[in-house]
Amino acid sequence: MLVYLLRHAIAQDRAASDSARDLTVEGLAQARSLTEKFKQYSPAMDRVLCSPYNRAQQTAAAVMRLFPDLVLTTDESIKPGGDVYGVLDAIEGIDVRHLLIVSHNPFLSNLLSVMVDGTMESHRYVANATLHCLSMDVVAPGCAKIAYMLEP
Repeated sequence: MLVYLLRHAIAQDRAASDSARDLTVEGLAQARSLTEKFKQYSPAMDRVLCSPYNRAQQTAAAVMRLFPDLVLTTDESIKPGGDVYGVLDAIEGIDVRHLLIVSHNPFLSNLLSVMVDGTMESHRYVANATLHCLSMDVVAPGCAKIAYMLEP
């Protein structure tokens, strides 16, 4: 299985609520740039999960141009403070070969750390508008290998 972890692009500092923060002009450019780079890998995608927060939805919208036949699934469990181990268990139950997750920190950095190192204490960091492609034969802590990483 290939799992793609994508953190949203640069967003506004303030809005009516954290979930309402939109991408900035620079963030929209980052999302487009990352999509162009990702396109060169000719990715296949079976499912896309996205946080309900505006900035994640806007980042996902840019990437979804590569997968016009897929439906974006909004997933409440991958918000910034999401349960990493619960999501990892859910991933194990998803029968797909290519899964894209568009979300936030600290959730994505913690998920990357657990997937690759088996622990959050390794403190791997996922920067804005950065995509990590992880290869997993077994979906379990410490069983992922980073295949590649893309930045805008």
